[in-house]
Amino acid sequence: MPLGTLWIYLSVGGGVVLLPLLIYLFKSTKKRNTPPKPKKQPIPQNEDIQKILNILKNPNAQVQPVLLAANRLTDLPVTIPVNLAVSLAGTGKCLLIDLDRKRDALAKVFEIDSEKIESHLKILPIPTAFENLSVWPARYFDLLKQMNLRSLLDAANKKFDHIILYAPYLTVLADRKQIAFCSKQAIIFCEDGEKTAQLRHLLKTYDCKILLEA
Repeated sequence: MPLGTLWIYLSVGGGVVLLPLLIYLFKSTKKRNTPPKPKKQPIPQNEDIQKILNILKNPNAQVQPVLLAANRLTDLPVTIPVNLAVSLAGTGKCLLIDLDRKRDALAKVFEIDSEKIESHLKILPIPTAFENLSVWPARYFDLLKQMNLRSLLDAANKKFDHIILYAPYLTVLADRKQIAFCSKQAIIFCEDGEKTAQLRHLLKTYDCKILLEA
């Protein structure tokens, strides 16, 4: 066989062997350089959160739904209902209802675009990235023109194991009486003694049992 022909065969054969090797090395390098997908990390819990969870997870306590109530946002930041809901979703289906109509805060936390929902469509809770956890954005009450909390809770009770209502400034809400009456159980978040008394009076007037003052 002529030397030139032999050289051609060797070149082609070497290329056939070398090409798969180069592809393997390229994929291996790309895999190493690709950052791993972020994993959902457990949300840190403070003592108040743990106290509340102990109450809500007690199988002998019928505390469903439960209202988280305060007079101002600083006493009840959005991280508290989020922490509770994520934890409760590990034991059953959980619905988090946002009554903070000024901010629609929970939709923002869970990256839910409640602006896309058209008023003529059937409005349903939106599942989040966390398994068993759904959110009812505060904007939904604006789309419905009025708050019919009783109907919402009656429907939710058939589908969810846990229901949390988030009302960070309950005493100034126009629907505060309906909220207190429909909730039946509440946890108060307030550091001001006078404002705490206002919350107590409102809740007790409408037979809403106070489970804890956090």
